[in-house]
Amino acid sequence: MKNILTLGVVLAVSFFITGVAVAVQEEPTRVSGQILIKFKEGISPKAVEQELGKNRGKILSKIDKLGTLVVNVPRGAEDKIAEALSKNPLVEYAEPDYLASALNHPPADTYFGNQWGLENNGQDIKGSVGTIDADIDAPSAWHFSTGWNGTSTKVAILDSGIDQDHEDLSLKIVLQKNFTGSPTADDLYGHGTHVGGTVAAITNNNIGVAGGCPDCVLMNGKVLGDNGSGAYSWIANGIVWAADNGAKVINLSLGGNSPSKTLENAVNYAWSKGVVVVAAAGNCGCRGKIYPAAYKNVIAVAATNNQDKKASFSSYGAKWVDVAAPGENIFSTFPNHPYAINKSLNYDYGSGTSMATPMTAAAAALIWSTPYGTSASAVRSRLETTADKISGTGTYWSAGRVNAFSATQ
Repeated sequence: MKNILTLGVVLAVSFFITGVAVAVQEEPTRVSGQILIKFKEGISPKAVEQELGKNRGKILSKIDKLGTLVVNVPRGAEDKIAEALSKNPLVEYAEPDYLASALNHPPADTYFGNQWGLENNGQDIKGSVGTIDADIDAPSAWHFSTGWNGTSTKVAILDSGIDQDHEDLSLKIVLQKNFTGSPTADDLYGHGTHVGGTVAAITNNNIGVAGGCPDCVLMNGKVLGDNGSGAYSWIANGIVWAADNGAKVINLSLGGNSPSKTLENAVNYAWSKGVVVVAAAGNCGCRGKIYPAAYKNVIAVAATNNQDKKASFSSYGAKWVDVAAPGENIFSTFPNHPYAINKSLNYDYGSGTSMATPMTAAAAALIWSTPYGTSASAVRSRLETTADKISGTGTYWSAGRVNAFSATQ
């Protein structure tokens, strides 16, 4: 008999919540560790180098037509150094490298207000008033990374498939393969489409939802059949395929109760190829381990609600669960055709650690397109060390709740 896993997707949960005060982070106004300088005409390159050296500055680039230098300086000292250089008789001006943003921020996606996991401003979600900033701070992170660094970051969604002609997703699919017994790579179950939308739905297009990593693209690896279950062999094959075809992040919103050397070896193979693997911790509301989440080279993800508390259904355990992320009442894409989960067509809410996992995968993908994205271990370290130490950290999960803004700035 084939060893198949059971996929847990919780779509309705009853719970009681108490409020918690969370500090609100200010939107960034300038590029961290960077200033702009223009020296006066006739100043020699040697003199420029000497003046910058006195202030621990290093030229990153030059706007040639303006004679302006983009200079790296120590983080936190931008204003002080710019002020000092502006008083230097050799300098025409020095200033912070300020940030601008599209004036339709937040993004012009119809249902962005429902996406509390990306930006929680205290909105009411299905009768639950949120706690401000109990989110991954995605719009703030987009000032620093959108998943583009000369090319789009590839995220592999190894799941039940992705809707082939969804208005918010079809153009994001760059590669796909079906590892199951289903006749199609399309999503007839509904789960993979929801996960894919959370990671990389087309953003700022005046329809639907925003993706956590706006410029990311998706690899659709169908490893779960049309009933939502799949053999470990399918999943292992999908992991190897994703690693061999350029994925920087693999999202596994699935899990089984039984450990497997084949599955663990597939995870280790992806890690050896420089891929960050993110997996759901499970929905039993207990400490029981789920695989592949429990493996060393996987980031295991628990789920939080819109008040920054552990979702009642989420599995937990700081000895094996690494981070938490929004996973209850997450609004995202669903197939535009009939599917087994049978929620609304196109868009609706879903709950589970399956929904928290793509929040985390999106944040990891954003990190890849920053100076911190030098290796899988560097990305994982940045993700975990910048997580918010909310209630439950050290008990339910080890690192905290994911914060994409803190991770990318």
